[in-house]
Amino acid sequence: MPRRRSEPRPAASDRRRAARTARPAASERSMTSRRPMEPRDLARIRFVSDPQISPDGARVAFVVTQLSEARDEYLSNIWMVDVTGGEPRRFTTGPKRDTAPRWSPDGVRLAFVSERDTDKKPQLYVMRTDGGEPRRLTDLANGISDPVWSPDGTRLAFVARVGGWQEPESEHERKKSRPARVITSLKYRWNAEGFTYDRRPHVFVVSAEGGAPTQITDGDYADADPAWSPDGTQLAFVSARHATRDEDDQADVWLVSSAGGEPRRVTDTSGTASVPTFSPDGAEIAFARRVGANSVGDNVQLSAVPATGGAPRALAPSLDRSPAGPIRPIWCRDGRIVFPVEDRGDVVLYRIAAPSVATREGRDP
Repeated sequence: MPRRRSEPRPAASDRRRAARTARPAASERSMTSRRPMEPRDLARIRFVSDPQISPDGARVAFVVTQLSEARDEYLSNIWMVDVTGGEPRRFTTGPKRDTAPRWSPDGVRLAFVSERDTDKKPQLYVMRTDGGEPRRLTDLANGISDPVWSPDGTRLAFVARVGGWQEPESEHERKKSRPARVITSLKYRWNAEGFTYDRRPHVFVVSAEGGAPTQITDGDYADADPAWSPDGTQLAFVSARHATRDEDDQADVWLVSSAGGEPRRVTDTSGTASVPTFSPDGAEIAFARRVGANSVGDNVQLSAVPATGGAPRALAPSLDRSPAGPIRPIWCRDGRIVFPVEDRGDVVLYRIAAPSVATREGRDP
């Protein structure tokens, strides 16, 4: 707790008293101009999210979301602004939702997820950052999420759900009864997604020039958070593939060839892993982790594990605050890790300057 002063400083007290005496009119105007929030105000609020800095550090792409009263739904587009300031400019003009902007390593193109085709699920698009028309790279029945560029900019990894019942195209078939659901797992349904037991998310890779995507992972598992190794030969991802996955909340970091193949478990099934990221030399993987079989609500630790596998180690064990998910930690070229932390209602940046030492970026309030 901050230290309490034994008595206020006279100068500060005098200034506050003088301010209250000298500005009654301004205070009264402020009180009379205030009003309770009304439902119509929701359409005036713009939500800014998912800022992404360009590789040259000159621009920021971000998502702006606003409620459309006419359509009674939230719409999103991608905007850009120079890091030096200036007027933000709209980058996409999709009719529904454009999200997840991701710069190519050379900064020439921007990948994003869009629902611009109203009869389709969200798909992956690529567009030049100097303008032009977006080009669609995927056309998958269940849509895609979480796009990530390969280090050389030739491919993108993403997550897509596979399988599930699809509504028939013909009116005659749509009139028939839907097949019965046969559920054999406890985690078969999620809020805002509905029944997911027969639509498992898996990792895919697609060429940045287009073509058929390649499914990299499969099986009756849920895979998430793909991350490329620095040489582009492997993908790290998070998955719960242990026998008791229906009974606990644990998930491991796994590795798989970016061309496909049998995944290899990296962590030791001792907690819940998320948002893995490789060190610059590819030797280690940092990730967010909660320790224990059922650790929902516990503090999250920033941890690391050798890419060859082993027991995770906490990088900042004395830090009593959680990294802010689902933002990935950033492993810098000099070996330091920058990561966001939830702190008293705010999100601030910390960095790992050395093993087990966390330093807050900027100045403490």
